[in-house]
Amino acid sequence: MTRRKFIGLISATALALMAVACSSSSSGPNPPPNELISVAFLNPPPTSLSTGASVGLVAIVSNDSAGNGVTWSVTCGGSSCGTISPSSTGSGATATYTAPSAMPSPATVTITTASVTDTTKSVSAAISITSASTGISVSFASQLPSSMVVNTKMSLTAVVTNDPKNAGVTWSVTCGSSQCGSISPTSTASNSPATYTAPAAVPSPATITVTATSVTDNTKSASATITITAAPATILSDGTYVFHLSGQDNNQSYFLGGAFTVTKGEISAGEQDFSDASLGSTDTLVPSSSSISSTGENIQIVLGTANSQIGVNGVETLRASRVSSTRLLVSEFDSFGAATGSIDLQTSAAAPSGGYAFSVNGINTNDNYQLAIGGVLNFSGTELSISNSVFDLNDGGGTTLLGQSFSSGSISSPDSFGRVTIGLTPSASGQVSGITFSGYINGTTIQLIESVGDGLNADLGGTALAQGTNTGTFNAQSVSGQTYIHGSIGQDTNGPLIMGGAFIFASNGTASGLLAFNDLDNNTGNSFSNASYQVSPTGRVVITNVVPSNLSNIALSFVLYLDGNGNAMIMGSDNIEQTSGLAYAQNGLADYEGTYAVAIQGFLNGQQYIQPYGAAGPATISNDTFNGYTDYTSQNPNLQKLTTPFDTYASTPLTGLEDTSTGLLHLTGLNSNSFEQPGAFGYYPIDANRVLAVEVDGNGIGLLMLENSSQSQSQQ
Repeated sequence: MTRRKFIGLISATALALMAVACSSSSSGPNPPPNELISVAFLNPPPTSLSTGASVGLVAIVSNDSAGNGVTWSVTCGGSSCGTISPSSTGSGATATYTAPSAMPSPATVTITTASVTDTTKSVSAAISITSASTGISVSFASQLPSSMVVNTKMSLTAVVTNDPKNAGVTWSVTCGSSQCGSISPTSTASNSPATYTAPAAVPSPATITVTATSVTDNTKSASATITITAAPATILSDGTYVFHLSGQDNNQSYFLGGAFTVTKGEISAGEQDFSDASLGSTDTLVPSSSSISSTGENIQIVLGTANSQIGVNGVETLRASRVSSTRLLVSEFDSFGAATGSIDLQTSAAAPSGGYAFSVNGINTNDNYQLAIGGVLNFSGTELSISNSVFDLNDGGGTTLLGQSFSSGSISSPDSFGRVTIGLTPSASGQVSGITFSGYINGTTIQLIESVGDGLNADLGGTALAQGTNTGTFNAQSVSGQTYIHGSIGQDTNGPLIMGGAFIFASNGTASGLLAFNDLDNNTGNSFSNASYQVSPTGRVVITNVVPSNLSNIALSFVLYLDGNGNAMIMGSDNIEQTSGLAYAQNGLADYEGTYAVAIQGFLNGQQYIQPYGAAGPATISNDTFNGYTDYTSQNPNLQKLTTPFDTYASTPLTGLEDTSTGLLHLTGLNSNSFEQPGAFGYYPIDANRVLAVEVDGNGIGLLMLENSSQSQSQQ
């Protein structure tokens, strides 16, 4: 494949959007493997179909580098089983099955779709053929929620069986007043979605009834009652909130971090640091041009500055999905850039002390190559304890330095928003220039942005995690017997790269696990074994000889930087890729049902350009079915349209399925080049409330995070 040009270079860690939750470090079950070709139905075929009726079927093929799609066949006990057209389709394309005009005997047919590349990989479904006179029935594809907040939206899908005309349904909504909300479109085919928008105010009484009625037989319908509730009176409680985003603007990678104070539900003060490959600044937030409001599905946060070079004329617009009363997953929602991150209530702005595991990633503006740096910084008062600090550097221009030291370093006292300045002077032997970071403290976490004008002259952002009482006490037992889920973003020689998976650490110094690897030229799930690891007292875990099962002639290396509380930073340390991100000890797994906040960052595989995108929103998982929305931003593929380099898409439906047999999420609504294009994501559970997923198809590269918002969680 010839590499298409991509706009800008990859940003640092999209994994900054994740929670940094303190948890115990016992491991749970291994995540489901996804390293082989697999075939799944996008939506389950109907369990029954009347004679002569037709239904559209879609199969998704994962981990097929050849992209050959599937073949379709139908079998039954007789000679008249019906037909499927076409008999071969690409992954995600529709084939139409038409039931026979007469009842077969026995009255069941089996639909099978098989991978063209590997014919041993297939999926089948049995359909009972019924007489058209048996009667039409209507049902919802998934259970509707019992309540909704005013102004929010929900995707609806009805399934009609035994309809000889295959005419679909009409939709209606009723209540005791004139403000019941609306459904669009008002008529859909069977198994096709419509969107219900709740009213702007709570009706009286506060319940609405949604009904799907068969077009062919209007005596057949399905209904559900939903209670409409008011939006919270206060969107964000009073306090100081730390925010950070990473992504892309028209000057390549960019990073935004800061803090703002909420007083009586309004932004009353704040400051931020901004960096991209061309610009950098520290700015005071302007309350008169800042605001917090509800958009229905999400929260809109507008941050105003007096710096017209950032945002849209100095104003940054964010859309946020609530995880808890103290945490939001956030995506930029304006024409300035595509980025994701988080907003968290500041628990403490106390001066850092002891060890901090960190990694940053971005662009070396001296040579325009990807640059990743990770290590452990040990602070004693305002000074860096150089004998207990270490760093690693991986520059895509050809420099990889491991186990480097500092000759000096310092950290300032936090200001009223928890902002500090960290100055680092590497030892002369490594020939690395001085590095300065601005950091925003939130308890045991510091969000880092490289300061413009330092000696390194790069564009970097990332995170540091406090080790606390664990500082200097690490050994092999710190990871032995545990599984760490990880995700990283960066670049290799083919362009942007996203990786994720699981490291399983054995007690004998070896590691095995799973690795999803996607740089668009390669988009595979892999397993590996017989890797080696070593742990130093600083919490630096060096992992070597990671040989992916489905990639040819490469061996990868990584370094984990532990905080001792079940969290870690990670950096790629080989000469093939330059990546960094976050990692978590797997703990307390569960079935993933309920309401989640979703955030994703990545690049779309466009026709001419690889386009950055980001999105955040709420989703409900019920019976392994996804139903939700995101506020979505992606770079405009038309580079001549410079007035709006990035496009925004509000309330974009997000639907799909969780396939536990393959470890894949099949999600539709994350590709602005065609929002109907389904994507496959290998998923890796962290604990009972969080799941990390990496896209493993040819449509793009994406790193996705799900955080359970069904219950209030205390997260840092």
